[in-house]
Amino acid sequence: MNTDAIVTVHDLTKHYDGVAAIEAVSFSIHKGEVVGFVGLNGAGKSTTINLMLGFLRATRGTVTLFGRTVLPETAHTTHRRIGFTSGDMSLFTNLTGSQYLRFVAGRFGMRDNTRLGELSAMFDPQLNKKIGDLSRGNKQKIALIAAFMASPELVILDEPSSGLDPLMQQTFVNLIRQESQKGTTIFMSSHYLNEVLDVCSRILLIQNGQLIKDIPSDALLTGGGKAVRLVSRYEIQPPSDAQEVTRLEHPQGFEVSFVYRASAAKLQQWLGGIPQLIDLSITDHTVEEAFDDLYALETKGQKHA
Repeated sequence: MNTDAIVTVHDLTKHYDGVAAIEAVSFSIHKGEVVGFVGLNGAGKSTTINLMLGFLRATRGTVTLFGRTVLPETAHTTHRRIGFTSGDMSLFTNLTGSQYLRFVAGRFGMRDNTRLGELSAMFDPQLNKKIGDLSRGNKQKIALIAAFMASPELVILDEPSSGLDPLMQQTFVNLIRQESQKGTTIFMSSHYLNEVLDVCSRILLIQNGQLIKDIPSDALLTGGGKAVRLVSRYEIQPPSDAQEVTRLEHPQGFEVSFVYRASAAKLQQWLGGIPQLIDLSITDHTVEEAFDDLYALETKGQKHA
């Protein structure tokens, strides 16, 4: 177990009636990291986050925040150091936005409202209306302000920009960048690939309740490469740098497809040695395709969420 980490999740497992919602999930997060948590609906993202916050009791495994093991009965001892919001978070509908934020400020013992004013100017929510009368987008603005207003050391976000319009989604991305520069540690799940890639230094990929990838976001941003497809009269061996190779029989011979991320000159040289080349296509292998390739490790044809 990494004792230098702010967050340590070890062998975390949650079963419902014998069915695993998550199984043996382990990862750690260090101070100042911004980590994206991505998976299909039902993959186990929200279950993991609820366990991290002590909202649920694990079947097996542990969560440690700031060096303390999280249990439902003691989780409140760490909550003063954590900001949290989710895309479907329930707020006090009979309070106005201003009343709710004053309530949150009291819970955190805030005496300086400078950050609250900055965030309110940034998101421009309707603070004088009762929360129950607000649109989903305005409710989410208030929830985000509440999560960040006390300048917490750790912020945990579950689909945080859900319900925001595109302009406010960009405002949210700018906020995460600001917080990252301040050294705030952030763990966020998101449906929006570009959002995750814009602000996260690492991406955790969860599928069917199991963590299947923990990769730097740069691996997707810079690793798109080229998607190469060719048909030849003879069966050929792809270049040594080829990745995600697919071979198929073709009416005119043999087809091979692969992703190529090495030197274009080396690819050109390799293509020059192909005997009786019949067809060739080379296109950009997009970030979205590179991301979907990760899911192909287990289930082909699914799209990310």
